Amino acid sequence: MEARKEVMIQLERINKIYRTNEIETQALENVNLDVKKGEFLSIMGPSGCGKSTLLNIMGLLDTPTSGTITIAGTRIEGMKDKELAVFRNQNLGFVFQSFHLINSLNVIDNVELPLLYRKMSAKERHELAKEVLAKVGLSHRMRHMPMQLSGGQCQRVAVARAIIGNPEIILADEPTGNLDSKMGAEIMELLQQLNSEGRTIVMVTHNDSQAKQTSRTVKFFDGRQIG
Repeated sequence: MEARKEVMIQLERINKIYRTNEIETQALENVNLDVKKGEFLSIMGPSGCGKSTLLNIMGLLDTPTSGTITIAGTRIEGMKDKELAVFRNQNLGFVFQSFHLINSLNVIDNVELPLLYRKMSAKERHELAKEVLAKVGLSHRMRHMPMQLSGGQCQRVAVARAIIGNPEIILADEPTGNLDSKMGAEIMELLQQLNSEGRTIVMVTHNDSQAKQTSRTVKFFDGRQIG
């Protein structure tokens, strides 16, 4: 018999409601979702269906209105902001559609950023940054500024930054959304390589062909999981 894989992300009865004085919007409704260790999961659905909200809750960037979150065996309820920040830094890597690079910093300084929160010398940070930039094929660009790079290269920098702390989980929100098809295919290849090395990846996408390259797809509509 095949051994049961460890659950890396467990969401139970997750609801998210946004309230203003005039209106109440249910962004997520009773979401129950397990993501296994080493899985490459894609999340699909129309704009406004709650995909990015779900990813932000998984990434502990947003809190649910109700429900429980367990990441890598740790229940998140009750953790203070500082504890959450440390936990995110050690366990989660983020890749965003719009890269979120700091334009005033060069490539290697952007990649080093997550390590500034760890007890590590400048030399150690620099060596690790060089290693991950080599992994994403950008050793020759480490002194360039983000404005000197193509969109695909910027996203590779973002992937390098996401993996420099060696997180077990990578959360990617439309990582190819701002790229042409060739660059998008290169980023998918890079994510697949990281997944083959054992990282758990959750990716929000609108792209059917890219979703088919992942190990499982879940679909959302109006805040509810429909498949």
